[in-house]
Amino acid sequence: MATPDGRPQPLLWLYGLTAVSLVGVGVAVGNVFFFGPWSRAVPYAISVERCRALHRDAFDAMNACMAEQSRLQASTVAAAALLLLAGTLVLAVAVPLRDLRHLRRLGRLDAPAARERFAELCRRHGLSGRRAPRLWVAGPAVRQAFTTALPGRRPTVVVPARLALGPGDRFDAVVTHEIAHVLARDVTWVSTLRGPAWLFVPVFALASVPMVGQIGPTPKMIAALVGVTLLAATVAVLAAALLRLREHEADRYAAGAGAESALVALFSRTTPAPRPGPAARVGRVLARHPAPTDRAFALRHTARPYEGGFAQAAAVGFVAVIAMSTVVMLDEGWNVRLYGWGGTAIPAATGAAVLALLFPSLVRRARARLPRPQWWRALVGAGGGVVLGALVMPAVSLSKQLYPLVWPGSLARRALAVAVLALAVAGVVGLAVAVAELAARADRPVLTRLAVGVTGLAAVAGLWLVGSSAAVLHNADDLRIFLSYGLSRLPWPTLTLALLPVYALLASRRAPRRRLPWLASLGAAAVAGTAAILVEPATSGVTDQLRAQQQRWWICLGAGVVVLVVVTLATPWPYGWAQGVLAATATTAVATGVHYGYGWLTDRPPEPDLFAWDAAVAPVWLGCAIVPLAAVLVPLGAGLRGRTPPAWVGRLVPAGTAVAAAAVAFAVVGAGVPGGVAMNALQRHLASLDERYAPARRALTPQQADRVAQSSVLVIPPTWNVPESGPPGQGIVSRSVTVSDPACEPLVREGFLTPGKPHLRATGKRTFTSDPGSDGLTYTDLTVTVYSYDAAVGEALLVAARDARQACPSFSLVQSSVALRFQTRAAPAPGVGELSWRYDSTMSSTVGSFTLSGANAYVMLVAGYTVITVYMSAQQEPLDEDLLGLVLATTEDAVVHPR
Repeated sequence: MATPDGRPQPLLWLYGLTAVSLVGVGVAVGNVFFFGPWSRAVPYAISVERCRALHRDAFDAMNACMAEQSRLQASTVAAAALLLLAGTLVLAVAVPLRDLRHLRRLGRLDAPAARERFAELCRRHGLSGRRAPRLWVAGPAVRQAFTTALPGRRPTVVVPARLALGPGDRFDAVVTHEIAHVLARDVTWVSTLRGPAWLFVPVFALASVPMVGQIGPTPKMIAALVGVTLLAATVAVLAAALLRLREHEADRYAAGAGAESALVALFSRTTPAPRPGPAARVGRVLARHPAPTDRAFALRHTARPYEGGFAQAAAVGFVAVIAMSTVVMLDEGWNVRLYGWGGTAIPAATGAAVLALLFPSLVRRARARLPRPQWWRALVGAGGGVVLGALVMPAVSLSKQLYPLVWPGSLARRALAVAVLALAVAGVVGLAVAVAELAARADRPVLTRLAVGVTGLAAVAGLWLVGSSAAVLHNADDLRIFLSYGLSRLPWPTLTLALLPVYALLASRRAPRRRLPWLASLGAAAVAGTAAILVEPATSGVTDQLRAQQQRWWICLGAGVVVLVVVTLATPWPYGWAQGVLAATATTAVATGVHYGYGWLTDRPPEPDLFAWDAAVAPVWLGCAIVPLAAVLVPLGAGLRGRTPPAWVGRLVPAGTAVAAAAVAFAVVGAGVPGGVAMNALQRHLASLDERYAPARRALTPQQADRVAQSSVLVIPPTWNVPESGPPGQGIVSRSVTVSDPACEPLVREGFLTPGKPHLRATGKRTFTSDPGSDGLTYTDLTVTVYSYDAAVGEALLVAARDARQACPSFSLVQSSVALRFQTRAAPAPGVGELSWRYDSTMSSTVGSFTLSGANAYVMLVAGYTVITVYMSAQQEPLDEDLLGLVLATTEDAVVHPR
């Protein structure tokens, strides 16, 4: 079957897999060569041990320390890969030269009739002028027709004399077959695949001889050589498969041109007796030409069984792992910063590019409309290929990290990461299968190309997530934090959203039961949104606040997953999956909007500064969950192909979906957040503060508040005096003193405490002053004031105090024509209490020729429902910071442990 432009179907996917595998062989050989001689292996090992000792727990610092040796190794393996590719390109010249030289030795027969018929066939198939190939009629020594070409030259079609001089229909069939190769435009490139084994022997020797001669056959090096051998065998198998499939495609082209009967007759005459046994099976795998019986069978069946099947998907999955691991080894060595940019985006994009080679085959399989497409084979094959590649690549990489990156190394964590990667790759293939089915039914090339692009973006998102998660598998807390708070702040997970417009374009008009998904989505979103609103934290502590927040996320995600599962299985394939994704996204987004809208109106979110990011968590989670869910739901939905659910099922779907969403909400609330509450270091510190200050979350009695203020006497020097204190909340000076700047009144008069007055229940105050010096002007005043409330108002008061300080950079206090000038500045908050704040000021005054100066500190600390203010003013002497710290610690302890 020819392509629309009159060419046989190209095998670009096999060329791509073979090229990537060749690069992998080169990188593997370079690794072995690098670690073979002592001159390179020993400095590398010394650098590893030294950097581990210096930066044992710092991955980035470890990479920076190893940068020089890593670049040397990366350059070595890159050079090996380039040399192998260059050698492969040399074959494009060497193989045709050998063929033409051999033909010249054998001689050329003159067959005018065959030459004229050959020219006619070339014109019939659109080959004329310089595009037309040359005919070479070979002698009896040549038994098979073939085509060869030097780069930039006209191809040469070689035909045995027995065909050129035999019946015309057989000549036409063979020549049309060879013309198909010319039309495929790969005659030159295929020469590189006819002799890759010529390169592997010298390359293998180059890699292994230094190792055996200087270090010896250590187990690790032997495993590396075995890995190189397996990769070389992979190239050989792929090359042989490509050569065989080329013959099948050329046969199909010739059959489409009317030569089917002649080809079948030729195959029947050349059918050899089958040879049983393992050697025969290996020979069939490595054979460059398919068996005549296979060729005759392929002509009788228009569908290509390999397309979208287990073997093709397994090959693509295997090579995808090779590509990702190769990129990691090269990129990590050359530019650590580039590898760190975007987490694991570079190897993820590389893997997605390799997986994209499978998509055209999936579309053609979908267009074939097979009665039983058995899509599960493609998913299982891709996942199995990933596992196989993950087993091979660690051997050839030696000391380098692989994808997905697991650090520090652990066999169990590595196995888990590989299993998740296999599931993600199977999910990516599942997404491609669903899009291929939709594109085949739409039959619009523009939409098909758009579908390829967005599926690639979703593949990048899925593979990126696996790599980024694997990097923190060693720490469950870090993993939970990354999944809870990291995903919504990075661009890669949102790439899955590109599926939505494509699904809408491909499934919106043709899908049956178009109202069913949206009715199910509406009910589930209403239930999930209401349930999320009803989730309230048990206490005002950080842990309970975060638990409630994350439970709301899980409820919204669970509702979306329920809708996705129900709609996929209740709607005919392939529209069920597309409509399920659209309805699930709408469900999660609406439920999230409902409960966050309610939280925004009621000021409920515990982290309002991150509101925009937090609101995106549940939709991003759903986007990431779509990839692994596709590995399960797509084959299940495809298995129900042709089965339309009864009408009563459709009527029960909306109510059943709402009930299932409610069950998920009850499970999340009852069982708690799956895996535990995710908390970062700051949140964990705040949670510990919650436990410490839990006893302080109550209103003190007036006696208790007074005792808290009095507790500071325990650390005040015994020589200090205790003058009578004025009423609390009047400010740092008496009412008789005038403040020069009205904007400073809230700061001086403590007006920032006004918002808490409705909740104020008790106060306490003590003032202490040191004995003045001999001049009567050197002393320190210290005032402790305690405010106890019946609610948590401390944060609001601290914000108001901070604003008051910013509005008042300087002011003067005037009394009896004497002005005392103040300059204020922000100061670091002391590490006491749940919340604390401090500002410092300097003061000066000139009386005649004498200048007075001093320093002040004003501190607010919050402990539960209690706010403590400490004002220290030092005249003609420095502030006693030690005494201030003792007073703060003592009063805070008196609040937490009241007497």
